[in-house]
Amino acid sequence: MGNDKFIELVGKKLSNEISSDENTELQRCLANDASLREQYEAISAYWKHSDTVYADNALAFQKIKSKIKAQEVTEPSTIISSAKKGIIYYLWRAAAAVVLIGGCSYLFYSKMSISGREIANAAPSAWQNKSTFVREKSTIVLVDGTRITLNSKSSLRYPTNFTGKTREVYLSGEAFFDVHKDHEHPFIIHTEKMNIKVLGTAFNVKSYPNEPSSETTLIRGAIEVTLDDRPSDRIILKPSEKLIVKKGSFTTVHKKQDKLSPATDSSEGPQYVLTSFTRLHQDDSAVLETSWTQNKLIFRDENFADLAMRMERWYGVEIKFKNDDMKKYRFTGTYEKETITQALDALRITEDFHYKVKNSAIYIY
Repeated sequence: MGNDKFIELVGKKLSNEISSDENTELQRCLANDASLREQYEAISAYWKHSDTVYADNALAFQKIKSKIKAQEVTEPSTIISSAKKGIIYYLWRAAAAVVLIGGCSYLFYSKMSISGREIANAAPSAWQNKSTFVREKSTIVLVDGTRITLNSKSSLRYPTNFTGKTREVYLSGEAFFDVHKDHEHPFIIHTEKMNIKVLGTAFNVKSYPNEPSSETTLIRGAIEVTLDDRPSDRIILKPSEKLIVKKGSFTTVHKKQDKLSPATDSSEGPQYVLTSFTRLHQDDSAVLETSWTQNKLIFRDENFADLAMRMERWYGVEIKFKNDDMKKYRFTGTYEKETITQALDALRITEDFHYKVKNSAIYIY
């Protein structure tokens, strides 16, 4: 069995999405291959792990992967001692706690890219486009029963009918997906920076072209993510996890704090980190990352620059800063029915700034 298929079966098993035939196939593989059993145990241990705080995971993973490659290269290709095998298996366990790498990942990515190009080149009449304006949301039900809620200033490209072995759509912006289960036809979402293969059901994807980072937040089930610029990496999310992809610098999650800040790393290209989604209250099932679906603009210790981009889509305005230092101000709050002026007046209670409204533009100074 190829490693791609094995990882897919394990993801479905752990998220309770596996069919009886697939489960039989998985158990047969585990019974006949000791190395697959090692990988399965490592992945299962990670899945059940209760600590959802991660820091600089991408950097840690790269170090682990380098050690694995070093162990494999220094040994003869046909004979590896039991001791060395143990070291390699241990390293794989550590790596599995961050990212799952398949030996056939590039082949999987290539197939997905080819499939995406084939769909994109299909007859125009076979495709539909749905776009939303500022202050607008829209719900789409696909032919397979998948329900997609688009946030403002977002667009979705999807086929009138799904054909072939996969169900693929293209997203720019933000959307909440509740995917209809179909074990024989995986659901794949293509965005500017990442491709998401659905092994489960409900999750949120945020990928606006004018924002420096993209996010996918898993509510239930399982999803597998590959990055456009790093096709050899495969990341599998478990429920309550969020993947942040940011270009130019790592993002660090501080334990005991629900905020993000840039780490000191100058690596080129997109970087990623796993963290947990943000519950609004410990005893509340509401999640910050999907609060927009309940018509709430909620922010927790968010800098003014990022908040301004969200407010632009929320209120249909353009916000300009005359002082870049003000972009660093941080705010916490919740808006539902407040007007833009009411919202800005509330922010001014905690930070000293002024604003001027001119037509549909707001100037912060």
